[in-house]
Amino acid sequence: MILMTESLWPAVLAGMAAGLGVAMPLGAIGALLLRMGLTNGFWVAGAGAAGVATTDVVYCAVATLTGGLFADFVQAYQGVFLVASGALVLVIGVWQLARTLRRSQATVIGVRRASAIVTFARFVALTAINPLTLMYFIALGAAVSTATSSPAGPIAFVLAVGLSSFAWQLLLAGIGAFCGRLMSATATRVIGIAASVVIATLGIMVIVSGLARPAGK
Repeated sequence: MILMTESLWPAVLAGMAAGLGVAMPLGAIGALLLRMGLTNGFWVAGAGAAGVATTDVVYCAVATLTGGLFADFVQAYQGVFLVASGALVLVIGVWQLARTLRRSQATVIGVRRASAIVTFARFVALTAINPLTLMYFIALGAAVSTATSSPAGPIAFVLAVGLSSFAWQLLLAGIGAFCGRLMSATATRVIGIAASVVIATLGIMVIVSGLARPAGK
């Protein structure tokens, strides 16, 4: 039992590093989580964090089980996936911007908050459509299968990826929610508008990146 536990540690540590490696670069998903925490509070943003981590776990499990089976397909159509992902991020950014501007023009006391279930589903979709996430885990999955002698090594790796990814996304949600509590309603709206512009801009950048990668090449 002790030897089995010791043989799992390399997979666990590799999984933690992989989870943080895919989660820590602050892109469109991170900006969306920060904004969600700022405008909707910790629990709704936490649902988004869970959506991101869930997709990371699923992709990591698929990549670990299949190795590089889907690598060529994802690589060949990476541009298509990037354009679709960027378009979705752009639509969300513009929608959030329009919604925030409407609220700032109307004097409404009660503000309708986003649903945790809808937020979870939205972040699952956003993360799932990002080909870079899948490519990242494909690059690591096959290597992890041979990095540990324990049959449970790949399982430990996948679970460690999920926990570390969730912890980081939850931290972003908490930072956004904490800042939202400290700020006035006006300041929150102003930052929400700025964040929406940043998110829409990131979406455009992803689209441009995707268009620069022709499908099938």
